[in-house]
Amino acid sequence: MTFRVAVTGDFEKLALQAAPWNELGKDAEVVAFHEPFASEQATVAALQDFDAITLIQERIPLTHEILEKLPRLKLIVFTGRKNETLDAAAALARNITVCKCSPDFEVPPEAPGGKSPVELTFALLLSCTWQTGPNTSLIRQGGWVTQCGVALRGKTLGIVGYGSLGRPVGRIGLAFGMNVLAFGRSLTDEAAAADNVTRADLDTLLGQSDVISIHLPLNSATRGLIGAQQIGLMKPGVILINTARAAIVEEQPLIDALQSRKIAMAGLDVYWREPLPSDHPLTRLPNVVMTPHIGYATEEAMVVRYRELLRTLVAYREGNVVGRYVPEPI
Repeated sequence: MTFRVAVTGDFEKLALQAAPWNELGKDAEVVAFHEPFASEQATVAALQDFDAITLIQERIPLTHEILEKLPRLKLIVFTGRKNETLDAAAALARNITVCKCSPDFEVPPEAPGGKSPVELTFALLLSCTWQTGPNTSLIRQGGWVTQCGVALRGKTLGIVGYGSLGRPVGRIGLAFGMNVLAFGRSLTDEAAAADNVTRADLDTLLGQSDVISIHLPLNSATRGLIGAQQIGLMKPGVILINTARAAIVEEQPLIDALQSRKIAMAGLDVYWREPLPSDHPLTRLPNVVMTPHIGYATEEAMVVRYRELLRTLVAYREGNVVGRYVPEPI
């Protein structure tokens, strides 16, 4: 019987060229899916005849209801350390093996640039301050200058989550001539001073920053960390950048603050539902710059991810389980 593998979330159409899938054997068939599934029913219809499913980050949800309708499924492999849109407990209850593969994209601590979400953070920020998208459209329509840009030099950048992503964001902020405040649960005054930044508690950072950039993992402590009360502490006209996880910020308070211009601009790569529905309020707000959760999706990184997925699949076919995932107790 053919061992069928569904490679989902291949939105860039790289998967089949990125890895030597023939290593799975002559009795294996690999099918790549290049679009999000429109509904739960569409997901089931597409995936019901596969033995294994691979997930790129959290692009394709596999809920309890979906898994119940995939009787042939034996193996799920996802990239990343955990997956918020996969009901791993439900999969394990059905004796489906769940594995994770987390390729090492670490860079030396002294390296100035950091990982790709760091670059996207500043792409979003500069799009906010210089309105590059609207200005491109304006020129194409025969227009010219309509508003001033916003200089970063001398402004205060607040980094919520001063770790492997937040730290290089701080270095780049310093290079722009910004003052940098950093919030991190394990950050000390001495460590901050060594980086030429200032440690601050969250409330102080929110109240003093002109730009706030979020770089925290999503967990029970950070979910909903920034809600209406915290937004109320922010300066009028602040810019908010989120390339981490949407659920760290409460959705409706953010929308309200953008509509009132309490938050002047937001640059977002992450959303509470992905893909973002076309009728979502964010899509109608002119003061929001959006990218479709691409912070981790450089071509080089995606090739590594697909090859790691393949390595895990090959091991499984050889009788070995690599990277077995056990969900943390709730």
